[in-house]
Amino acid sequence: MQATTLSSRGLAPSTAGLHWEERRLVLQGTPNFRDFGGYSTADGRRVRRGLLFRSGQLAQLTDADLAALEELQLDIVCDFRREDEQRLAPNRLPPSRPPRTVSLPITPGSNDAVFASGALDLGGRQAMFDFMVAINQDFAENQGAAFGAMFRELLQQPDARSLVHCAAGKDRTGFAAAIIQLALGVSREDVMADYLLTRRYFLPADEIDRLRRKYGLEGVADEAILPMLEVHPEYLSRALQSIDDYGDFDSYLSGVLGVDRADRDELRRRYLEAIA
Repeated sequence: MQATTLSSRGLAPSTAGLHWEERRLVLQGTPNFRDFGGYSTADGRRVRRGLLFRSGQLAQLTDADLAALEELQLDIVCDFRREDEQRLAPNRLPPSRPPRTVSLPITPGSNDAVFASGALDLGGRQAMFDFMVAINQDFAENQGAAFGAMFRELLQQPDARSLVHCAAGKDRTGFAAAIIQLALGVSREDVMADYLLTRRYFLPADEIDRLRRKYGLEGVADEAILPMLEVHPEYLSRALQSIDDYGDFDSYLSGVLGVDRADRDELRRRYLEAIA
């Protein structure tokens, strides 16, 4: 995989020295930190690079990682982790120019409660796969308050450099990035391709022991756990199916997330650019 710098991607000079592999910023403490701009839109423009980022947890960032984040000059961090996740693994952020952190906990089904109650059959792969599909449905149908607040944060500060993140940077964060891209006019094909890039950087085999400890799943077979660490098109597709039940994406934006046409147009003014 060829490494590039931000300067070769046409981004702000202040971030020109950072080490990138395709869309991923190479950090030691979190494997899935990505710029999700750069995609073309239906109106012939392109999402600007260097303004919209996504990642997993930030608790394990090294001092070198913090120096890299400082160069990004982040303004806003939207943290979708549950309150207990935030408390047990607090973010590390650049001390000299810390971004404003907004806590937007997403708790679909409360994983801890589901596992503790024994409501989920952990004897095979299919039950966990179906559970993850249901979680993505919940994002679209029941978490509008948190995701609507995310859009309000994006609109509050012009040209803000924003990061959305959760623990792994794939499910809660994946849906957040997808609806931002859709609001900007990115095609569903490109939205799905960006969503599936997590497969390249977030490797379930490297994460399974951590997940076992987090949810007390010692003794549960790998096969029964892995769908929780994987990314499948069926996950996001189920969320998009729920969005389609509202008629079209603009209706979902306004009716569920409180993002009206004027808000959408302002987002596009800020985050889109002409293709040279």
